[in-house]
Amino acid sequence: MIDIIIPVLNEEEILEEKALYYSWLSTQGRVVFVDGGSKDRTVELAQKYGEVIAGPRGRGYQKNFGAQHSKAEVVLFLHVDSYVSEENFQQINEALLNGSQVGCFKLAIEANGIMFRIYERVVNVRAKYFGVADGDLGLFIKRSFFEAIGQFDDLEILEDLFIGKKIRKVSRINFTPVPIEVSARKWEEHGFLKIFFFYTCAYIQY
Repeated sequence: MIDIIIPVLNEEEILEEKALYYSWLSTQGRVVFVDGGSKDRTVELAQKYGEVIAGPRGRGYQKNFGAQHSKAEVVLFLHVDSYVSEENFQQINEALLNGSQVGCFKLAIEANGIMFRIYERVVNVRAKYFGVADGDLGLFIKRSFFEAIGQFDDLEILEDLFIGKKIRKVSRINFTPVPIEVSARKWEEHGFLKIFFFYTCAYIQY
């Protein structure tokens, strides 16, 4: 069995839009939503698909808080707008059977355009060959290994970058070739170039 940890904050729109997906996800493992203080109907909607616990705001804080309430041997950290399939879970099982401690998936953004394909390529190459995995790619990890490396840093953003550095010191991230579908909403809301340069500068700096 696997525990699926999803940090949320004011996500009623996406939980309503993806109701069928989250109903299905609840059949694949124990889903735990960690709410960072939502002011909308997020908690009400999330309770239909899994457990909801209130945690401190910030993705790093929320993910750690969810992991502390985890009961399974394996934890899958997902963003609320990153969507897995049955094939992703099959890949998790195969990776663990082959001795992997931790892994991620192949980025596939739900948007058309050459710039998105280039961005996917950059992110996937970085994850596959350098072990730098964005949170959008999901992160499955053995709970004992997660605890041994010190969990996520207590950060509001970029927590994925810092845990990646911890992982690379002692292991490698298993990059699985199965896509994880990721909503294009952050690029649509903030602009492609702004998101691209923000993350590029962050990875160069750290």
